[in-house]
Amino acid sequence: MTEMRPRKSGPATRGENAAKAKPARKAAAAGDGSAVPRFRRESPEKRREALIQAAIRCLGEGGMSAFRVERICAEAKVSLGLINHYFPSKTDLLIAVYRAAFYDDINKIISQAREEPEGASLVDASVSSAEIRLSEVVEAMIDPAYLKPSTLTVWLALWGEIVTSPQLKQEHKLLYRQFLQACAQLIQAVADERQKAVDAMAIARNLIALIDGLFLERALDSRALSHADLRRAAYDWLAFHLGPLGWLRD
Repeated sequence: MTEMRPRKSGPATRGENAAKAKPARKAAAAGDGSAVPRFRRESPEKRREALIQAAIRCLGEGGMSAFRVERICAEAKVSLGLINHYFPSKTDLLIAVYRAAFYDDINKIISQAREEPEGASLVDASVSSAEIRLSEVVEAMIDPAYLKPSTLTVWLALWGEIVTSPQLKQEHKLLYRQFLQACAQLIQAVADERQKAVDAMAIARNLIALIDGLFLERALDSRALSHADLRRAAYDWLAFHLGPLGWLRD
C-alpha cells in the first residue's frame, strides 16, 4: 500500500499559481478597479457605427484606394469576418457611409430646426422663428468642422462611385431630394411670413450648389476664399430672394 505523504513546503507550482490568480482575475473583471478587462462586448449598433466611421476615415485619408476590408477592420479594431455580418457587399457599406457622411447630421439638425428654436426668446422680437430655423440649417451646412479637406476626399471618392453604381446613384437621388425639399420648406416659411412669392425649391437647390462649389474651391486652395466669404455668399443669396435676414450668428 502506497503511503500518502504530505507535500513538502516550498515554491508554489505553476498550476497553483494559476489557481490563485483566477479569483483575482474574476475580481478585476467584476469592476473593483484593480484592472481593466482586455475585451468589451459592444452592442451590434455600436459595432456597425464603428465600421461606418472607420470606413469614412479611410476614405478621407486615401480615397477609394484606402477603402479596403482589411484597412477598415483594422481601423475599427474588429475581426475581418465581422464586416460581412453587417454589410453583405461593398455597395451596402458605401451606401451607409454616404448616408452617414453627408446627410445624417444635417437631417438631424433640420428636424430640430422644425421645432421652436431654444434661443428664440433670447433674440430681438422682430426676428421670426422661421428665420432662426433657416439660419440654424445654413450654419450647419457651412460648419468648418464639416467643410474640411478630408471631407473633400470623401466627397470625390463617393461621387466617383455614384457614377458607376446604380444602387448608390439611387440612394443619392433619394437623400438629395429629401434634403432639398426640407431646405425649401424652411425657405418657404420665411417667404410666407414676408408675403413674398418665391420659387423655394430653386432657391434651395442653388443655395446647396453655391455652398458645395465654394467649399470645393476653399478645400483645394484655402487662400482662395475664407470661411467668412463662404458664409457671406450663402446669406447674400438668401437675402437677395427673401430680403435682409435679421438674425445671423457672429
